[in-house]
Amino acid sequence: MDPIEPYKEKIKNKKMAAQVAQALDGAESELIIDCRSSTYQTVWQSPVAITVEIKVFTKIDGVKKVITHMSKKTRGEVTHHILNSAKILSNPHELEAMVLQKFQCELIEGNKKNPWVLEVYC
Repeated sequence: MDPIEPYKEKIKNKKMAAQVAQALDGAESELIIDCRSSTYQTVWQSPVAITVEIKVFTKIDGVKKVITHMSKKTRGEVTHHILNSAKILSNPHELEAMVLQKFQCELIEGNKKNPWVLEVYC
């Protein structure tokens, strides 16, 4: 009759933001590949100019649909593919070329307010 403790905590965005910013702000990188879900993206704002967000979609009868139930799995597979390549990616176009080797995807250019987005289809 022992209670089972929860294995998964809800993220405390405001509480964690300062710690995450301290760890990540100022880190040097040519490219940040952001695979976080929208819940986690509020914890830290990555530098827009060098960030590519990975967003997962599917197409049903030619219409793009957001998916949530397989997005974590797909982002993990994309990450696995990138890491196995052992190539250091330095810009969004190199990332797109790498991901295109295994997945259908489309790169959307960012602007001063929004990062690049790589839409990956599964």
